[in-house]
Amino acid sequence: RVCAFADLSGASCVCVCVHAAARLHCCTLVIRRAVGTSDAAPPRRLSAVVHRRVGRSLPRGRVRPRGGRPLFRARPLVALRRAAEVAFLSAGFVGKVLADKQLGREEAMVDRRSEELLQLVTRLGVTAIKVGQVLSIRPDLLPAPYAKGLEKLQDSVQPFPAALGREIIERELSIRIEDVFSAFSAEPVAAASIGQVYRGTLRASGEEVAIKVQRPSVLQDVALDLFMLRFFAPAYQEANDVNTDVVGLVDAWGTGFVNELDYTMEAAATAEFAEAMAARGLGSVTSPEVVPSLSSTHVLTTKWVEGERLASSNADDVPRLCGVALNAYLTMLLDTGVLHCDPHPGNLLRTTDGKLCILDWGMTLEVPSNLQYALLEFIAHLNVEDYDAVPQDFINLGFSPEGVSAERLKASGITDGLSFAFRQLSAGGGPKKIAERVEGELKQRYGAELSGPELEKKAQAELLAAMEAQLASEGVDVKGVTNVMEEVSRRNRELFALPPYVLYVARAFSTLEGIGLSVDEDYAIVQECYPYLARRLFTDRSPRSKAALRAMLGLDGPAVRAPSALPFGADTVGVVVPTAQSSARGNGGGGGDGGGGGLSPSKLVEMSEQFREATAATATVDRGAGQAEATRELAGLLIDPEGSTLQDILVEESARLGDAAVRQALRTALVDTPASLVAPLGLKPPPALEALLAATDEDERALATASEIAELIGPRVRQELGAAASEPPLPTAVAEAVGSLLADGGARGDVWRGVQGVTTLSRRVGALMLRRGVQRAEGTPGLPAAAREAIINGNKAVADAIEPAGPPADGGV
Repeated sequence: RVCAFADLSGASCVCVCVHAAARLHCCTLVIRRAVGTSDAAPPRRLSAVVHRRVGRSLPRGRVRPRGGRPLFRARPLVALRRAAEVAFLSAGFVGKVLADKQLGREEAMVDRRSEELLQLVTRLGVTAIKVGQVLSIRPDLLPAPYAKGLEKLQDSVQPFPAALGREIIERELSIRIEDVFSAFSAEPVAAASIGQVYRGTLRASGEEVAIKVQRPSVLQDVALDLFMLRFFAPAYQEANDVNTDVVGLVDAWGTGFVNELDYTMEAAATAEFAEAMAARGLGSVTSPEVVPSLSSTHVLTTKWVEGERLASSNADDVPRLCGVALNAYLTMLLDTGVLHCDPHPGNLLRTTDGKLCILDWGMTLEVPSNLQYALLEFIAHLNVEDYDAVPQDFINLGFSPEGVSAERLKASGITDGLSFAFRQLSAGGGPKKIAERVEGELKQRYGAELSGPELEKKAQAELLAAMEAQLASEGVDVKGVTNVMEEVSRRNRELFALPPYVLYVARAFSTLEGIGLSVDEDYAIVQECYPYLARRLFTDRSPRSKAALRAMLGLDGPAVRAPSALPFGADTVGVVVPTAQSSARGNGGGGGDGGGGGLSPSKLVEMSEQFREATAATATVDRGAGQAEATRELAGLLIDPEGSTLQDILVEESARLGDAAVRQALRTALVDTPASLVAPLGLKPPPALEALLAATDEDERALATASEIAELIGPRVRQELGAAASEPPLPTAVAEAVGSLLADGGARGDVWRGVQGVTTLSRRVGALMLRRGVQRAEGTPGLPAAAREAIINGNKAVADAIEPAGPPADGGV
């Protein structure tokens, strides 16, 4: 029998040992010679060499997953042995799949083969399990039925011997378990492909903790499998004509996986997440508290978390916690920039005190700020159904190879397809309900009497006609194309390529949608994203975020030149595209603030409600306290002395309304009334005065907007006033409020900041109204020079006195 490590010595080594310990000793001798040590020297195992070559930790995200390539290229028999093992275990499954194809029974056997693939992946070990989890959300890389089968894959294997785990803990931490723990589980309470968890009680404090210890030699196994995956990736990509950089995908995934093997990085990510959520007021979500003194590269100790899986909990607050989970992941993706990449149901717990606890921070993804803003813009454009902006969004997000233009993407029909998909996702219900709705739409389109296969045939015929039209529009002779669908598919593959980060984002949100659907069969994850979006856009003052908010509110947003969203240093440039809806509105007359579209009151009220919803759900476990916090925070945004994006927009709209109302009153007093009095005498007001005070389309929009807002919020105000009628009598309520203010320093500070904010807000609105008067005077023909100069100078002087003009906004992201 040839020794597994014989190639390390460069010589043939025949191992005839039968006993496991003897074989291990034989291999150890070979490894010693391979790495240049004598028999008398301390043995240096292969895993140590692999750790030096592969697992050396650099700053986060820069571990070298390809570091094992020279190591295994110099030792080909190690890789060949693993290849033979994989081939042996996989041969039966591959043979059955090929036989199914030859016999034409693929569809009939797909469920059985999917289950067999699940079993095979589990037998192949840690790397195969991780790859299987990735492929379960990538039907572009694996046939959809098999990908669906892998969704059942759990990251769990048989535990390694408990005594070995205890030995690793003692060696890594330089402790004796009996000295540090008053209780320690004899067997692991959970086991996974990378490590296993013990439960213990600290002798010093009596606190219960979870001790995770890494499986021995896991880095060696992972490094070897990554080497092989990378070796075979180009052949797989070419054979399957996949328009995805499979080698880059392996490298990106391998980087995250190798990082996952360093528990010091996991400890840092765990602590940073809890701190980031607390700093942003998301008190309903947390992570386990790390015990640094009992943690190392291969051992991680955290406080024990009492709870149950969110996906299997029957608690009444599970729907709220689903929203908390989604808000937490959106905050990671679009704010903190560090995304948890392993959100399977076992890592999302509902704690006994009603919080969401996210476990297992070994694999995270850094999200650059440019990519965050590109995602925000993309979501905003989808929200207002501005599909004309989506092609540029795709380029900003890195979904298209370099050199592909937005016009070419639009010509591909992406906007039509995305519009259809978005409507279906927004309606909720997951794949099952979407399939039902699609079938209903097809029956309406082609005939209710048609069967499923007949509907499919009709739809394919229409699709084929659309593809022929697309090819003809590109100047292709359709008659010369043997297979139109394949040709269009080939051309479209040239336009699209999924970047590696999408894999992790899709996995996270696919898991969250699954949990949401388990609670509510009509759950729509797209709709659940909007409360966070409202909160983020209301509070983010960057130019790109402000442009996205203006677009959602129906206002013209200036196009902002945006650096590339590609996360790995590409130097292309993207563009933030204002919505077609807002651009089509045009600029009414005489606006002076740089925007001319009309504010959508219904959208403003909707987003305000979404803001309150997101804040109330995530601020605290107590729903009532959360609502109060949401109201306080929204009010703070409106009257914050330092300003906010929402405040900026409302100041502009208030100035528009004030300008329109004042000129309407002046027009009545100085033009309309005098005109009715002097008309019998053949006289009329001066034309210049009429022009200066004339109503514009913008005035009509501003007054209509104010009326609509009153209609929308009026019922709510009356409802609040009705509720107030049941409160204590006014003197009692006032006394209680005053007492609360006197006793609470924070409340006193809030009131003082509120007074300052109202004062600042009033000054801003007044100054902007005066500056609009300046612009109107400058643009009014026939106005006497002296009158024009007096209006301009007077308005400028008063405006600068009450609110000095600030510097122009910068162009940062």
